[in-house]
Amino acid sequence: MSLPPLYALRAFEAAARTASFTRAGEELHLTPSAISRHIRTLEEQLQRTLFHRNGPRVTLTTEGELLARELATGFRTIERACARMQQRSDGLRLKTPTSLTTRWLLPILQSHRPALPQERVLLHSQWMDVDHVDFDSEPYDCAVLLGQFRHHPRWHSLKLMDEWLLPVCSPVVAAQLPLLTLSDTGDATAQAAQLLQQLGQTPAPITTIHPSPDHRDWRRWCAGLDLHKDFNAPSALVFDTLEQGMAAAAQGHGVSMADLALASDALRSGQLVAAVPIAMATGDGYHLVWPRDSAHDGAIRALGRWLKARAPRVKDLGVGLRQGNA
Repeated sequence: MSLPPLYALRAFEAAARTASFTRAGEELHLTPSAISRHIRTLEEQLQRTLFHRNGPRVTLTTEGELLARELATGFRTIERACARMQQRSDGLRLKTPTSLTTRWLLPILQSHRPALPQERVLLHSQWMDVDHVDFDSEPYDCAVLLGQFRHHPRWHSLKLMDEWLLPVCSPVVAAQLPLLTLSDTGDATAQAAQLLQQLGQTPAPITTIHPSPDHRDWRRWCAGLDLHKDFNAPSALVFDTLEQGMAAAAQGHGVSMADLALASDALRSGQLVAAVPIAMATGDGYHLVWPRDSAHDGAIRALGRWLKARAPRVKDLGVGLRQGNA
């Protein structure tokens, strides 16, 4: 039979996997409208409706779900075949989340390149709502993932640094919070409660910036302080990554939750300031992981030691560090 165009199949697979034309476009470096056109082409050729469209929201039809499962398997097979052909001793292929890459990994890899372990590092940055890697189907030698890693039967892991959540904003926004600046000697928990009261309030509301659609970072920080707030205000800004949230905060759009380690350079330079000088441990950490049977074991371990030695020193950033309430 005449197969549909590969670009249309790839656009559909990415949209089905991410449940978003926008995210599929970011992954494939296309506009959402281009993704939509490719999927229309596929639907016309197959004479099937693959997505239910309700404004910006899309959901798969039953036939779309079936096609998505089959295509996911097919593309994994193609990727594995190509990866085997491309396996050369040209360096370690490292998968990383986008925020970590932008705020930490890329700067240290560029600035300290002469001091890197001998093995070349090939950086592959990807957006991941939940950090993951599949060494059987993805062409990577190792990955840096955020989470709580214990013993894995098929992986080695090395913790590079812990995740500490901290509310941040620009100096301009901080000036609207005179009781919540780093110079304030008041109780940090009381300051946190005051900040939550001001977010989204009128007049002159302070906008809440969420780095994730499920608002999990703000909720985890509040839970650690035994504080509660309804984060469903329509005025809030919602993004997909910590990097986007921190960038919006630096531009003066409101207060975002940030990762203390990833925000360390911006805090030192004054581009960002702590809206409340208290960082909450989430229990998660950034871990370098790699297969137990890796032929690059020695090189990956050397890279891990090198990265760990260059993790930001959060204790030197002038904010309180708390493990959270039991």
